[in-house]
Amino acid sequence: MKIKTIVAIIMIAVLGIYGASCAFGDKDKDASAKIPDSKKEVVELSLVCVGDIMAHKPQYESAYDAATGTYNFDSNYQYVKPYIEEADIALCNVETVFADKAPCGYPMFNAPDELATAIKNAGFDVAITSNNHMIDQGTAGVERSIQVLQNAGLSTVGSKLTEEEPDYIIVEAEGVKVGVVAYTYETTGSNSTPSINGLNIPADIQSRICSFNPAVWQTDITEIKDNVNAAKAAGADIVVCYFHWGEEYHSQPLDYQVNMANEMIADTGVDVIFASHPHVLEPAVVVWSEVQNKNVPVYYSMGNFISNQRSETLGSGRRNTEDGMIAGVNFEITKVDGQVAYIEMVEANVLPTWVNRYKPNGKWAYDIIPLDNNYGSNASLTASGNVYRADQSIVDSLNVVGSNYEKDEVGRILLFDASKWKTENTENTENAE
Repeated sequence: MKIKTIVAIIMIAVLGIYGASCAFGDKDKDASAKIPDSKKEVVELSLVCVGDIMAHKPQYESAYDAATGTYNFDSNYQYVKPYIEEADIALCNVETVFADKAPCGYPMFNAPDELATAIKNAGFDVAITSNNHMIDQGTAGVERSIQVLQNAGLSTVGSKLTEEEPDYIIVEAEGVKVGVVAYTYETTGSNSTPSINGLNIPADIQSRICSFNPAVWQTDITEIKDNVNAAKAAGADIVVCYFHWGEEYHSQPLDYQVNMANEMIADTGVDVIFASHPHVLEPAVVVWSEVQNKNVPVYYSMGNFISNQRSETLGSGRRNTEDGMIAGVNFEITKVDGQVAYIEMVEANVLPTWVNRYKPNGKWAYDIIPLDNNYGSNASLTASGNVYRADQSIVDSLNVVGSNYEKDEVGRILLFDASKWKTENTENTENAE
């Protein structure tokens, strides 16, 4: 993964305390103009995130090689791998645990360790562990999952091994520090004992996992805000929040999701919000914050990246569980004398994906298909005869994300383009005058 670095003049930039704002006022233009061009360097940084990586029983059975007694999940990601690898930082939600026991699927997940290796091989950098299946195998499962993922070369966030570790991570690409904070919803409700997915959180792990109670989110959000601010204080130039929230199979966010997102943006200046859990796509929007004076993309649910949930297993009314996305956000970071001075979010996009399941050799194969401009000639789709199902998937995805957006040359849906946004807002201002 590489970041393209160029030396250029930033015409519109934001001077912020830690460089995570994006405003377009005359004062900021004047400040930028006073800095010699020779001291400016612009770094282009791309982030991608995907939703739920699940490991149902048919999936791990399909990855099993009886001759060697080992598993290999690499083929699941072969078609999306180029899109993951090209990002500077790639994140994913790992919705299973690695508990060093026989693999099992729903309702108490446990995956072969080889899945962690495949996730790393696909190009991911950060594995998010905070989700509603994180305590399926108790404290030992939480702890060993962190170890397995880290041993595979992934950074982890959402749970931790020791009390001393912070509830955030900072990953770096080409001198830009990105903080990540990740939280899952609880099923605690009004009970006194915190629970996730109806399971009481073991006392010895309660303070080492990141969770919030939707019933009292107005109170619990304080801790999340504190962690965002702590990541900034520790040097993060950009801060990403991930939330595992919402209601399964709902294609629209619940009120608390919207309220939490808006409050996090206004009060902390978080730069991106990625989210999943409903197992279907929910809208992706770009929120303009008057308080922070910047645009922030919010992906309310990125859906399933890979699972065995589909129309064949859940019924025709659940075919949208086959749909996912690669959510992308691009930034331009201006450095002055090597230090981050300005940050601008320049693009937010969505590349829809669809999980193709078929039997090429009498055994299920699972392929995540990027629904780019060339998906019609994808080898997996043509071999299975399922191009028509991918056609339907992209229609369904566009109905949720929005069919009125333009696409880039690859086929990504462009939720936000800073150059067009500036032009439109300049025109609106001039017309108002």
